[in-house]
Amino acid sequence: MEDELEVYIQELWNIIIRIMRKFRNTTLTEEDIELSPPQGVLLMELSHSGALSMSELSQHLEVNQGVTTRMVDRLVEKGLVKRERSRDDRRVVMVSVSEKGLKVIRRLEEDNLDMMKELLHPVSEEDREVLLALVKGIEQSLEQGEQR
Repeated sequence: MEDELEVYIQELWNIIIRIMRKFRNTTLTEEDIELSPPQGVLLMELSHSGALSMSELSQHLEVNQGVTTRMVDRLVEKGLVKRERSRDDRRVVMVSVSEKGLKVIRRLEEDNLDMMKELLHPVSEEDREVLLALVKGIEQSLEQGEQR
């Protein structure tokens, strides 16, 4: 029984990785800006949260500040995010999405939604509901595991 579970988990993991690669291949925008999946996640986090300090951004992304700093550096070079000193505390650096970054995010979200529509169009409504319930259950399990 345990061997069957391991085989199942390995197959599921491989499928998830292949799906993520397909989404990764859609991250080129009309401006020919290539983003890694983590850079896309960072941009989307900032677009949903608004300006964040580097430490807050690291916490939201669940990575250390060194990783966050390198990603922000690359996105600043591409003109997608901007850094500004906090008005309240000049020692704190705030990161926010630039206008160019907002355009890229809108395009990424449109591309990803289009891909999801294409993928899920042939799936029955009943199967989509089951899939959504399963994914929500996995997310809930992950969140409960983080709280321990």
